[in-house]
This record gives sequence, structure tokens and C-alpha cells, in this order.
Amino acid sequence: MTPESTDRQKSYAHIAKLLGSASKSYEDAALGLEQGSSEEHIYMHIKNARATLETAFPELFTTPKHSQNNKPVPTKHDFSIIKIGLFAGLIIGILFIFVMYGPTGDLSKTWKTEDFQKNVAYPK
Repeated sequence: MTPESTDRQKSYAHIAKLLGSASKSYEDAALGLEQGSSEEHIYMHIKNARATLETAFPELFTTPKHSQNNKPVPTKHDFSIIKIGLFAGLIIGILFIFVMYGPTGDLSKTWKTEDFQKNVAYPK
């Protein structure tokens, strides 16, 4: 036998003894339930069995530790303020063009007072 196989054999024998001890603890807890023992006594046997299982299979009871990711989180650029500004500028520009060159400019250039009096007169 190689040294690795003897180490594995010893490890398996140790695990078998631990499992036998855990099994005995669970049997004692079951017997305590059957006999009506106190909850503390039963809990002690179950706790002992779980601790024995944890020593037999530590890889099942330890949580894997996640490596910390030190990469910076990429920031997403927010262009919403720029979009709102451009939209507001477009609307103000359109209104300015209407005032300067369109029909909403100075109405006194195209209207006469007679037209105004005729248009606002009370209908007969």
C-alpha cells in the first residue's frame, strides 16, 4: 500500500467512527422520545450528533468564501439633463422664430383699428 492509500484508509475509518457515534446519538434521541424524556435531553443528543457530522464532513458545513471583486463598477452616463435642455432649447427656438418672423409677432403691423373694431363688435 502506498502512503496516500493508508492515509485515505485511516481517514475513512475515522469518518466511519464519527458516523457511528452520530448514529448512536440519534438512536439515543429517538429512545428519549420514546421514553418521554425532556426536550433538553433529546436536544442535547441531536446537537451532539450534528456536531459529530460536522467534524466528519466539514466541507458540507462551511460556506464557500467569495473572492472580493475589486473591479470598479462601470458608471452609466446619464444624458437625461442634456436631452431635457436640448428639448427646451428647441421649443424656445421655435417660439422665437414664430415671434420674429411668423404670425405671432407684432400684430399692429397687419391690423388696422377698423378691423379690430369690426371683429370685436357685438353681433346684432
